[in-house]
Amino acid sequence: MEAKTFIEGLFRKWESGDSGPFFAALSDNLIWTAIGGTPISGTCRSKQEYLEQVYRPLLAIFSGPTRCTVRQVIGEGQTVVVEWHGETLVASGGLYSQDYCWVIRVDDAIEAIVEVRGYFDTELVSKLFKNQNRAS
Repeated sequence: MEAKTFIEGLFRKWESGDSGPFFAALSDNLIWTAIGGTPISGTCRSKQEYLEQVYRPLLAIFSGPTRCTVRQVIGEGQTVVVEWHGETLVASGGLYSQDYCWVIRVDDAIEAIVEVRGYFDTELVSKLFKNQNRAS
């Protein structure tokens, strides 16, 4: 399956309320880079490391799933760029609203996401964690 079609399908499911297929498509050998100097920034070199250092800390702050709205998807070869907006309820109250641009590399042979470089408003992420620490 073409990489762009594969990623579009995963994000369509996420937009319908099911992010599970996206996270299931992450390769065990995933390389995930979150830009900036936030508590979740840096490069993870496996799916397990990503889940422990990025995903679980966010789940501890959020009180529900992230609603996803895709703005555009651009693909060439194994690289797909997804510009999207997410909104998530925060356990301490309020709504976390963030714009993302993810550069995703797909291994077509195994239909898996092998690399993600995530770009987002780092100040919002830092405030999210700072507010969480105050609420704790």
